[in-house]
Amino acid sequence: MTDTILEVRDLTKYFQSKKGSVHAVDHVSFTLQRGRTLGIVGESGCGKSTTGRTILRLIEPTSGSIIFNGRDITHLKPSEMKKLRKDMQIIFQDPFSSLDPRMTVSELIAEPLKYFPILEGRERVPERNKEQFVLELMNTVGLAPRLYNTYPHELDGGRRQRIGIARALALNPQLIVCDEPVSALDVSIQAQILNLLQELQQQRGLTYIFITHNLSVVNHFADEIAVMYLGSIVEKAPVEELFAHPLHPYTQALLGAIPVPEIRKDRIDTTLQGEVVSPINLPDECRFCKRCVQCDAGCYAGVPPLEEVRPGHFVACRKVS
Repeated sequence: MTDTILEVRDLTKYFQSKKGSVHAVDHVSFTLQRGRTLGIVGESGCGKSTTGRTILRLIEPTSGSIIFNGRDITHLKPSEMKKLRKDMQIIFQDPFSSLDPRMTVSELIAEPLKYFPILEGRERVPERNKEQFVLELMNTVGLAPRLYNTYPHELDGGRRQRIGIARALALNPQLIVCDEPVSALDVSIQAQILNLLQELQQQRGLTYIFITHNLSVVNHFADEIAVMYLGSIVEKAPVEELFAHPLHPYTQALLGAIPVPEIRKDRIDTTLQGEVVSPINLPDECRFCKRCVQCDAGCYAGVPPLEEVRPGHFVACRKVS
């Protein structure tokens, strides 16, 4: 199936501070096909996590629209949103702080059933079947049955993150926002979690929004990549296209920062110069111009729109045509 499951239109989130309005998410737009993965990348503070949480209505948007399965959910009441929670889940970045330390592994995984008492299909889960349900989920995410009554502090980061994945899967969701789910893990454990997420996607037809700052990870995991800078998407393209033909200067700098295991390989220096623009009261100009070596007077004439310059390849830069 390749139908659209999510459409985001001009999504905006401003936070008010004493100094002015903070542009956390600024007119973000994209569509996501069912069963595919969109990777959102960018440096810390660019608005990646806020975008994911705003799409799930964990943070209320300032403006724009979020269309999930053909339904505009932007202004749904909390009681109406609660009915959709089983279809839209999140895996948090920190696998320790996102788990209640007073609850055992089995209690943590079964907790969603308190609010959404469903199993596969639409049947209610009887109390006597919850243990079997939890054990099946533990097996799905690679947790040994002997950990059933253990507590989060007794486990390593990889096992704690598997609990988070099991909690997200408990209600058979359609869309999962993965908010940097491997950034706090060792490299070998990262590979295990990524392989697990891919297997689950193939088995269950899941759709992912994968938020990360690691381009090497998203290259392995995603179908499309959206590059964010100061709350806006500056480039969006299929993975192979973006890595082969990065067009925005910021994307080129991100790719140039990826370590290469060849000591004597010649590389173009793409180190960014200048200072990051404050996200408070952003001026009506290209957000990247103060760090861009290609910037000229035309770059200050308003924020460049995200336009398609190659098939499926969108860029917000006046220097690209």
